[in-house]
Amino acid sequence: MLGKPAPSAGAAAQHFINPHGNRQTMARVVPAPDLSPGEIEVRLSSNDADLIDDKEIKLVISKQSIAQGNTTSEVKDKTNLGGVLRFQKQATETDYVYTVVANVNGAQFSSPQFQFRAGGAGMRVLLPVYKSSTDVNGILILSRALFAIIPQDNLFAVDMLWRIENYSDVAWVPDAADKTLRFVLPEGAKAINIKEDTGDGKFQTDGDGAVRLAGTFAPGQHDLMLRFHLDANGEANRNFTFPSGVHLGSMRVLLDSAPGMALRVEGFSEPTETRNQDGQRRLISSRDFLGEKVRAPDKIEVHITGIPTPAAGRTYAVSLAGAIALGGLALSVGRFRSRTATRTQLSKEDRDRAGELLLEELIRLERAFKHGEIGRKTHEAAKRQLLEAYARLGATDGLQPA
Repeated sequence: MLGKPAPSAGAAAQHFINPHGNRQTMARVVPAPDLSPGEIEVRLSSNDADLIDDKEIKLVISKQSIAQGNTTSEVKDKTNLGGVLRFQKQATETDYVYTVVANVNGAQFSSPQFQFRAGGAGMRVLLPVYKSSTDVNGILILSRALFAIIPQDNLFAVDMLWRIENYSDVAWVPDAADKTLRFVLPEGAKAINIKEDTGDGKFQTDGDGAVRLAGTFAPGQHDLMLRFHLDANGEANRNFTFPSGVHLGSMRVLLDSAPGMALRVEGFSEPTETRNQDGQRRLISSRDFLGEKVRAPDKIEVHITGIPTPAAGRTYAVSLAGAIALGGLALSVGRFRSRTATRTQLSKEDRDRAGELLLEELIRLERAFKHGEIGRKTHEAAKRQLLEAYARLGATDGLQPA
């Protein structure tokens, strides 16, 4: 049995550096007093006029409604010879959300979502566009990865955060035929949940137990995240194989762990111990391949030992609890049967010993929950079973012959 859920690993990525932090590479949406209410002006920007003139622009319109559900529609038009386009007479109510999408030579560039401001004028969207390439080795691409392993009841939740950094002036469009961009998740991965994002670069599923990079990665940084589950299988030791990303520069592996658990990552540093936001013990192992000037391995081998499992005494006590509960039920159903038959069900010595075991187990259960070794659901279910068994044990006294 494992510990309670821990916070997501998203905050742990704050140390990453934006490769284009001082450059105006990101799309921006700004209020435009010179535009009329309901008017949206799109301005493409590039050093190459061929990338902005006469390009199709899509305005995605999302209407949010609790009563009727959300609906999405779109309007398309083309820019003029200066890369400018205006959409007029758009709804200004706060339940309308807009996104501008430009498709340029096979690459896609999108704006952040935006709304009109109450009582304000129009909105101006400044959207940089770039030349694009599918050749990952011809573009200066670097990736950094973070795996956060979060023990929960009878499983591990794994947050996989990947940061793609494009240091070039060319957008990267991953080649769908490139097998090196397919990441096979650890064996047994299930409940794969890709975080929805408005960015153009993304993860997408690629068969059972695998994902791949897709979309467009413009100059700058792009954060991708997904979560999947791995069964704990009730074992004290588990080994996982994590994928190694494209041009991987560094990786960190985090484990929110109960006391006694240990983490080892092949070729990585010895784990350092810290605490998460809930005060739970956390182990961190990392490696900087870029700093070492070495190529990252194709796979990352992770070993976890000391996983809390039910002790033999606990298994015996729980089994005995179930037997007592069933025995009590049988005695209740057959209470009008022969007293001689009832007398052979459970001796006083057995009842006394069973009571001691159940009380000891209740104490161990409360300690495990207090120290975060088991989750709330496991604690409540086990406690209910033990208390019911103890109550059944007491009930058998009244059914014994005088």
